[in-house]
Amino acid sequence: MKLSDVLTKERIIINLNGEDKYDILGKLVNVARTSDKVINEADLLKKVIEREKIKSTGIGGGIGIPHAQTSGVTDIVACLGISEQGIEFNSLDNKPVHLVFLIATKERTNSTYLGLLSRIARLFIDESFKQRIIKSTSPEEIINLILEKEKE
Repeated sequence: MKLSDVLTKERIIINLNGEDKYDILGKLVNVARTSDKVINEADLLKKVIEREKIKSTGIGGGIGIPHAQTSGVTDIVACLGISEQGIEFNSLDNKPVHLVFLIATKERTNSTYLGLLSRIARLFIDESFKQRIIKSTSPEEIINLILEKEKE
């Protein structure tokens, strides 16, 4: 599964900001609920926060991938929030996060879920690509950049 298979321009927030990472998670879940695949927004938010409290999903390199498996969704849903100034996320490298991918899947879908997390990490290891995404001015531009990168 590719990121472009599950991320739509409607679920990309440019200039994402918030008081803390939990405020950010709430904003991303609020955007996720625009998908008809989200059937219980409250459960999704609860599961994402529970997962984040276990260990930060800030993987380093300016990327956070909060995620959850929940009965609150019927299929995989992805959102992307971009913060040029960065968000404190308690990341592994203790640096701010600029790209926050929210991934939600229904329960017991481990291989799809882990595959997508891995694909995101591989796509965004390219620093110049990451910077182009961060500097993008529209969700359409971001989707096009991702589609182009996935062809490589």
